[in-house]
Parts: sequence; structure tokens; C-alpha cells
Amino acid sequence: MYKRLLILLLCLPLLSNAQTLNFFGQYPQYSQTGPISKRLNYQLFLSSTIDALAQTIDNQRYPATNLQVYAQPSLLYTVSPHVQVGLGYAYVSHNLFGIRVSENRVWAQTMLTHGISQTTLKLNHRLRYEERYPFRESTQKWSLAQLARYYVGVTLPLFDAKKSKTGFYAAVSNEAFLCFSGAKNGPVSAKNVFYGEDWVYGGIGYNTGKWGKVELGYQYQDLVRNPAQDHRHLHLVQVQWATNFSLTGIADWLLTPPF
Repeated sequence: MYKRLLILLLCLPLLSNAQTLNFFGQYPQYSQTGPISKRLNYQLFLSSTIDALAQTIDNQRYPATNLQVYAQPSLLYTVSPHVQVGLGYAYVSHNLFGIRVSENRVWAQTMLTHGISQTTLKLNHRLRYEERYPFRESTQKWSLAQLARYYVGVTLPLFDAKKSKTGFYAAVSNEAFLCFSGAKNGPVSAKNVFYGEDWVYGGIGYNTGKWGKVELGYQYQDLVRNPAQDHRHLHLVQVQWATNFSLTGIADWLLTPPF
């Protein structure tokens, strides 16, 4: 009896008709962080998610397109050397192969950074509560989605930070998206399952010093895209440039040679 039940449970995923769509593209990013006061910083993050490969799947055409444009200003407050809290807003423009949605997001987050004993590894945690307000252009309707996002990342310097401020490093991370309530006006930010999205990343970066960090890696995004629990996988080449300077020092930053 128990053996039959176990076999049935193991076979359930094989019996489902879930369809997985795979797309391939680029994920360019730019971020700038700078001080407002001793403890308060501003940050601007910009990104674009590009599907670079046109495909036809089950007689449906998926053209190469810019799936998402993302702009996010935020304020970050340093509570202690290891703890930071933040508030932010994001404007997101979606184009899901003809479904166009404009989305406003507001969020609050807590970040914790710490080392791992007897190693040079640095571990970063981020817990974010996010409210999304998508507006679907075809129906002219707004909606609301509420999510929690948990990010954990590890950075491994590949140079001696005590001797040099520049050098290569490796980074890996994972971010889980938990949906409390979903939008009712379309597929963007809809609640198809509670644990509806997961992002995995691994890459190599170079800390240039004054000109910030440049990073290249692979990001895998898994999204449950409908109530039937079909998945959408994005395989992305992530390119990131992150700078950190004061607005009052822009002229010096631009005019001084980087090396």
C-alpha cells in the first residue's frame, strides 16, 4: 500500500501537462551609489531584460524583444557596519510578446552583511517587502500584488584586499520570490503559486577602484507563468557596472585617469 502511494507521488510530475518555455538573452545593469550624509546613501539602479533569440513554439511566434526596462531610485541607511535598511521605488515597463504593462513598485528592505570565519568569503542577505501596481494597457486596468523577496549572495575576492584595492572576485547568489497576493489584470505579477519565482546567478567581476566594479556572469530566472504552473525560464548573460562616488566629486571622477 505505502509503496504504491510513494510510486504515485513520484510519478505525478511526469503525468502533468506543464509546458516550459526557454528564452535566451542579455541582462545589462548599471547602478550608482553615493553618500547624502554619513549614514544615508542614495542608489540608482537601471536594467533591461532582452530576449535575443526569436523562436516559434507550438505554432506560436516569440520574436526577439526587450522584455523589461527597469528604473529604481532608492535610499539606504546604514544602521551599523553590518546592517542596512532601505526604501525605494521602481518603474517597470513590460513587453511580454505583445502584452504591454506599466508597473509601479514600492518596497522596504533590510540587509545584513557578514564574513565567514577563517575565510575571505563575504555573505550578503536581503529581505524585501514589495508592493506592485501593474497597469495593463489593453484593458486600462490597475491591480495590486504583494511579495516578499529573499536574496542571499556570496562574494569571494580573488586578490589580497589588504595589499590592493583592485582585482578580480567571484560572486554567486540566489533570490526567492514569495507571493502573498497577485495582480488580477494580467500575467505580470500574478499569483500562480506562493513560491512563484527564483533567480540564480554566478559570475566573475573586477574591482577597478575609482571606476567601480564590472561584472560578467550567467543568470537563470525561473517563473511560474500561469495557474497551470507552466514555467518560463530565462537564460541570461548578465553584464553589470556598479559605481560609487559622491555627486560633488563627479568632475574629479571624470577628469582623473582611472589608473
